[in-house]
Amino acid sequence: MGEMTTPHPSSTAGDPPGEPAPAWGGPALGPAPVPAGTSRALLEVLDRDGHVRQTHVVQRWPLRIGRAIDNDVVLFDPHVAPHHLQVDDAGGAGLVLQVGDTFNGVLAGRRRLRSGEQLALGSDADPAEWTAGRTRLRLHLPGHTLAAELPLAATATRARRFGPTLLAFVALLAALSFNSWLETDPDILGRTLGGMLLATGVGIATWCGLWSLLSKTFTRQTYFGWHLKVFLFASLAWLVCDAVPDLLGFALSWPWISDFGFAATYAVGAAALYFHLLAVEPARPRLLRGVAGAAFLVAMVVALWFNEQRIDRLGAELYMNHLFPPAVRLARPVAADKFVDGLAPLQAVLDKRAKEPARGDASAGGSDAEE
Repeated sequence: MGEMTTPHPSSTAGDPPGEPAPAWGGPALGPAPVPAGTSRALLEVLDRDGHVRQTHVVQRWPLRIGRAIDNDVVLFDPHVAPHHLQVDDAGGAGLVLQVGDTFNGVLAGRRRLRSGEQLALGSDADPAEWTAGRTRLRLHLPGHTLAAELPLAATATRARRFGPTLLAFVALLAALSFNSWLETDPDILGRTLGGMLLATGVGIATWCGLWSLLSKTFTRQTYFGWHLKVFLFASLAWLVCDAVPDLLGFALSWPWISDFGFAATYAVGAAALYFHLLAVEPARPRLLRGVAGAAFLVAMVVALWFNEQRIDRLGAELYMNHLFPPAVRLARPVAADKFVDGLAPLQAVLDKRAKEPARGDASAGGSDAEE
């Protein structure tokens, strides 16, 4: 980081306009003042999150940027050369960015400019952005489009601010309570619900608190509300993805849907990881998508490997054991004779498995023989 800037004294309005330019990056050009009747340009230094850390009003061209103190804008970035770049007025051709004597060059969009190269900034409606070393810079000109004013968070209604989060919290508690009611005897239902509510509250506070601490460390903002919303909606999606594959497998008589239904829950977990990380590193969404995708692939590989080691198959279940109301059954019933005939190919598989020693028996048999 450390991308702080110090305006050079020569850039103030009281300085004479004819001060000579330092000899770098080509022939010295006399500073050209901003044309009369136009607004001044503005150079912004951005932090890692894209927020403006410092601004520099451009009083005249060329604008020299680097680590040496004779620049108009001094960058305290070890990856920036003493005279890294300058922006000059080329007359009718507009502004031109010229790269100085630097090893790292200048990154403009996806193009990296090397030492001595030039880039016409043109007259686009949006401000020009580029990166020198590890410092992001943005140049605003009078003709650039100004972003619309953002409303203050305090002006939003309480329903809009907290309504979706509250509804998600109530829906999550209702879903967890329903599952507890299905799986618990009536005699201990009250204690089970109380324990579930306590565990849910502590889990939410701990999970969102740790993510908020991480956000505070990197962005100086906690974003607790954001992390809470991500957790609640991801938990609801997780419950849905955990139940729907079993229901579809039963209704359509497709056991493979429930057999590999865990892939949907892992996808929800990867999406939740992405949105949590987005509050920690908002300036790198592409990198965060790659991290979430890699986490999903790793989880899938580990799950498939574990299933193969545990039950000798990639799926999570040997057979579909989910029974739902017959009214949701969409597959046509199969006659008993046809069902029995379909089991015939399994006989060879079962005979082969019966002849194979159970796992761990081979080593045990060998030790018995030695004894």
